[in-house]
Amino acid sequence: MDMKILVYGLSGVFTVFAEVFCWHKLLDRKINFRSYKFYIALIIMVVFGMLIALVVPQYLKAFPLLIVFLFVNYIFFCRNLVESILTVIMSKLIAMVSELIFVLLVTIIAGDNAMDFTTNGWGVVISNISIALLMLVAMKLKFIYKIYNYLLSVFENMKYNNLITYSLLTIILVSIFMIMSYIKLPSTVVLICNTLLVIVYAGIVIKLANSQENYRKINSKYETSLSSLKEYEDMMDRYRIYNHENKNQLLTIRNMVKAKDKNVPNYIDKLIDNKIADNENIFYKTSKIPEGGLRATIYSKLCKIKDANIDYILDIANDVRTVDIIDIGETTMLNVCKIIGVFLDNAIEETSKIEKKEITIELFLMDDSLCIDISNYYEGVIEVDKLEKAKYTTKGDGHGYGLALVSELVRDDPNLQNEKMIEKNTFKQRLKIKM
Repeated sequence: MDMKILVYGLSGVFTVFAEVFCWHKLLDRKINFRSYKFYIALIIMVVFGMLIALVVPQYLKAFPLLIVFLFVNYIFFCRNLVESILTVIMSKLIAMVSELIFVLLVTIIAGDNAMDFTTNGWGVVISNISIALLMLVAMKLKFIYKIYNYLLSVFENMKYNNLITYSLLTIILVSIFMIMSYIKLPSTVVLICNTLLVIVYAGIVIKLANSQENYRKINSKYETSLSSLKEYEDMMDRYRIYNHENKNQLLTIRNMVKAKDKNVPNYIDKLIDNKIADNENIFYKTSKIPEGGLRATIYSKLCKIKDANIDYILDIANDVRTVDIIDIGETTMLNVCKIIGVFLDNAIEETSKIEKKEITIELFLMDDSLCIDISNYYEGVIEVDKLEKAKYTTKGDGHGYGLALVSELVRDDPNLQNEKMIEKNTFKQRLKIKM
């Protein structure tokens, strides 16, 4: 027993260090060898790793080891649950592949004696040192980071309950494969297990594909080219000119028919004072918004707001018109138009269901940024801290993908920042565009 403790202790030091090294490389961080937390984490993992190795059968140790490593990773190295789960799973997969490669090499060299070498005495120490070195070498491969970043984007767009479910399924399936590797099972049992595994993973793939399709639909909804938006703005300017010309023509008609029918001038005066004045007021207000696509986006949503019989306030600071937002780049500008489109669509949908129907749109400069605030009254409960999660919504199934789109666009664009706040019974979304 003393020999086993010594062997597993030495082996554990190397394998645990390799795991921690993988975590830090995936998180793009350097190991702080001066931190006491680093050594406490190593001790905890080595001690629990020894206990698991001594008590738990070889083919069952993957599950408890993952749990211990996840706990240590989350407490000492990474407080982000998504990144913590993913880095631990990735490091264990790298360890499993490294172990497989080592076993294959030993089998080629030692033949039938390979199993005795890798499971007894100092062979365990040599095996674990070799596997740890293979893990360090594997972290030089770029495709591992590509896989990690891809999975991270998928994991971050999951609800936490789905994240935990899929992670547990992965751990359980890994354990099942380990069991099937270490125990000789009848072919019928193996066939049944493999069939069940295929069904489970097929269900996961279908559900993920459905989520991606819904996300693609909401993304394509706001995928409007900047050239089209700029053409729309030109059309707005021309329409404003035509509207002004029509007003002059109506004034001429009023003078022409005044002598014959007194009701005609009154009718035309009313038309000029109400309908045309109202349209020109909208054109005048939106004309203060800098060109580049944003003006067209807000104007189109104002038309939608009017059609829904919702009141609106459009407040644009005087210094906003001096900003040249075209300089921020076409990609960022298109992202801005998408995000504002999502904000206003959500505000319209929420406001249409409540008694106080009013939406406020504010544009102003602050801290070298153009700020766009979208505010609306709401009823019920909004959990602001959960709005970053994909598919979070208060509207039921099939909604929430717009918020996921906004979260991704802001995360991928360093020029954008999204702030959310609740003031009394008003919910406000603020988009800050770095100028």
